[in-house]
Amino acid sequence: MRHLSASWTRSAGPRHLVLAAVLVLATGCSPEGSETGTTGSPAATATGSPTGPGPGDRTGPGPGGPGGGEAMPTPGFLSSPDCPAGSTAAATPSGAAGTDRAAAVLAATQAFLSTLDAEQKTAVAAERSQANLSQWSNLPDQLFKRAGLRMDKLNSDQQAAVAKILQAALSEQGYRQVTQITTADGVLADQGGMNLDFGADHYWIRILGTPSASETWTLQYGGHHLAVNATMAGNAMTLAPTFWGAQPAGYTEASTEVEPLCGETVKAFKLIGALDETQRKAAVLTTPVTEIVLGAGKDGKTLAAEGVKASTFTAEQKTLLLDLVSEWITPLNAEQAAAKLKAAQDNLDATTFAWYGATEIGNPIYYRIQGPTFTIEFAHQQGGGANAGGITHIHSIYREPGNDYGAELGS
Repeated sequence: MRHLSASWTRSAGPRHLVLAAVLVLATGCSPEGSETGTTGSPAATATGSPTGPGPGDRTGPGPGGPGGGEAMPTPGFLSSPDCPAGSTAAATPSGAAGTDRAAAVLAATQAFLSTLDAEQKTAVAAERSQANLSQWSNLPDQLFKRAGLRMDKLNSDQQAAVAKILQAALSEQGYRQVTQITTADGVLADQGGMNLDFGADHYWIRILGTPSASETWTLQYGGHHLAVNATMAGNAMTLAPTFWGAQPAGYTEASTEVEPLCGETVKAFKLIGALDETQRKAAVLTTPVTEIVLGAGKDGKTLAAEGVKASTFTAEQKTLLLDLVSEWITPLNAEQAAAKLKAAQDNLDATTFAWYGATEIGNPIYYRIQGPTFTIEFAHQQGGGANAGGITHIHSIYREPGNDYGAELGS
């Protein structure tokens, strides 16, 4: 049993249903909306989501973010080489056809719509345009105007209906990750500060296009530190782009240690630790990178490949890399994730892995994995001064070049 040097505690008790399904993000927390992360390559200057000191950086028992606040304590288990019991590792997807799961998502969405009154139906539905698809942010409600229906405007039956949509679209891992991220946001709410709204009440759902078995449509669900984009086209589905973030990145609930993005953290350290000296030298970036580059507002942007080529990896190193990549693919339901994981495996030799930061767990890092079918970024928040949070504050993004919002699935 590991002992916590310090932790945030979330008491057990009734919680609002937490949902996730599509296009909202949570990448930074800066009222200024500035971006802090860049890399050495010219293509990497297309910076991503807003960051810096701000609402997500609230700290200590009193107000934090801009203007001060005490540094947040760091749970001891964030420096552990293993994930706590409350953060189950990703399951390997199985199955081929996605017909049943796609049909389940459609049925759950139609069931949700049937619970809404006319005004709610008007609010939740919108045209599936690029402008609407791109309308997501990491910022809390007071700092970014969202559209759709917010969870606190739904009754318990309607919230349960949204949960069923997410459970159909996502794997057990994916749905659990959504609930853990929104619970962590509730921990921020419990800490107070800056008069900004955090917690499960402040997440939104939106439907772009007409839910149909034959047309392309998108579900959007998200808020602070969460943006899952679920696009359906017939039997095909994608979650790109998806933003997973957390602050605090570890907390205790009902005496159970929870670390929402544990696999994405510890598996990365295991991989960098498995590289030999030559490979590690190729992987480590020389220019500081402290924030994801392809976050909010960066649709269509690309990054030049940097880092070590997986073609130089041993079989064991390739297994570690694929296991890390799976953390972003397996949140999608198993039927749909299987093909994406196979594509990642088939193209592993054309994949690169880049790293910035110390190579011992417990230190803030940035890493990027780029393959022909995906781009992944992960960053501990190191910008924005003393209250950035470091290992207690995470941003990450999963994109599919050419297939964000299901661009390759249909019109």
